[in-house]
Amino acid sequence: MFRLMAFSVLGLVAAAAAPVVLFTAPDFVKSFRQKWTSTSPAETAGQTPGLEASGPGATNSFTAWEGEPVDDLAEVLRFDITPHWIMRRWPRVSTGLAELPLQGYRVPLVTGTAETDVAGSLTYYFNAQQQVQRITFHGTSGDVRNLVGALTARYRFARKLTNDPGLFVYEAPSPSGKSTGRLKITTTGVFKASEPYQRFQIELSMERPS
Repeated sequence: MFRLMAFSVLGLVAAAAAPVVLFTAPDFVKSFRQKWTSTSPAETAGQTPGLEASGPGATNSFTAWEGEPVDDLAEVLRFDITPHWIMRRWPRVSTGLAELPLQGYRVPLVTGTAETDVAGSLTYYFNAQQQVQRITFHGTSGDVRNLVGALTARYRFARKLTNDPGLFVYEAPSPSGKSTGRLKITTTGVFKASEPYQRFQIELSMERPS
């Protein structure tokens, strides 16, 4: 009887502790999905609600709303894509974003559950020629090295020193000297061991190379 009670107590302790250890990363992704699906940025602004795309892979499944896996950020941070490509890749796309004279398409981006992955909202703005004119991303990450590496390698982003030790700024200069991209990384006010994927806030804006 005593042995049975001891095993029961151990079982309860393990059941209580296991979710903390095993499900930290998935819970972070789930939290992001819930935030996206409950109130998308476009819907918050009172604009056109999410457009359910059709085509291969399109589904209303809650676990697939972030679209196909992103192995390399260069796959999505590019200017040669089309609205059709966006709606085939992501099952949920928010449109009607006010950024005249541009048309915006906003999608959720979750690249994975490692600390070097990113999660947030990615927006493509198209001009009248149906070319991507601007790309923006707002989100979080536990380790920004992969993001910075992709931007420095592909778009020649370079560090710009600031007076704020908690602010990291990278810019992409054009031949004319004007910046065509800006990455702003800020540290969160409090680092929490239970939230290793939200140590940094990310704001990225990229203009189409001239």
